[in-house]
Amino acid sequence: MKIHFLGLSCFLIENDEGYRVVVDPYNDAPEWALGPKFPKTFKGKPFGANLVLMSEPDADHAYAPGGWLQTAPQTGVNSDPFPRLGLKGTVIYEWNGDLNIAWSYTIDGVRLAHFGDNAHKLTKRQLKEIGKVDIIFMSAPKVKSETSLDNVRWNIRALKPKLVIWAHHIAPEKMPGFVDEKKLRNFFARYFKKNASTNSSYDGNTSFMELATILQNANDLNREYSGKTLKRTSFTIDRKTLPRKTTSLLFLKMLGKE
Repeated sequence: MKIHFLGLSCFLIENDEGYRVVVDPYNDAPEWALGPKFPKTFKGKPFGANLVLMSEPDADHAYAPGGWLQTAPQTGVNSDPFPRLGLKGTVIYEWNGDLNIAWSYTIDGVRLAHFGDNAHKLTKRQLKEIGKVDIIFMSAPKVKSETSLDNVRWNIRALKPKLVIWAHHIAPEKMPGFVDEKKLRNFFARYFKKNASTNSSYDGNTSFMELATILQNANDLNREYSGKTLKRTSFTIDRKTLPRKTTSLLFLKMLGKE
């Protein structure tokens, strides 16, 4: 399969036959803008997807304008484009108690799970419902807090995935490195003022700075798990190339352009 990072929590997964699942597509209309623009094309053709999964109804996780089915790889009745998909939704929670759905599913024999905006330790019931997973898409914390970081570490230990893909961040083209934290945060303050000032929730340079914190925390956690940073928008993986022990991956480039 091939996994593409579109920005924020959105990923496009293509199976070996070319059929596509999109998880958490985001609304880039001016009143919701956070910077990146959702791709209008994919591989030189109008964007299309066969399945669309959304973890919650917030604009940065939920967008389906219509027409994607018409431009997706064609299917027929009983064509079974995703054999043994095993799609399952588990209720999880944001920091404030809002509901999310953790979608888990199997693509090309690899079990994936996407945790949206979850911010809490998973319960025994949730873990049992989700079951064994190979790849997880997980957000780093929105705050600089060792307790919040420990919640993420605990969930990873409990799930025992082979690969953690960090989610819920953006990676602008001219973003500076992580060495100088002040420089990175100043960059994001300017970035959001320029690109997100039409957002109905925008409130000066500090708005949406939690996205910068997510990215910084993801980078720190990525180092803890001996992870890789990827300066391209996609990578290919299958059962044979899954890591033997838990590691992670941080995308530093996205298909959604600012």
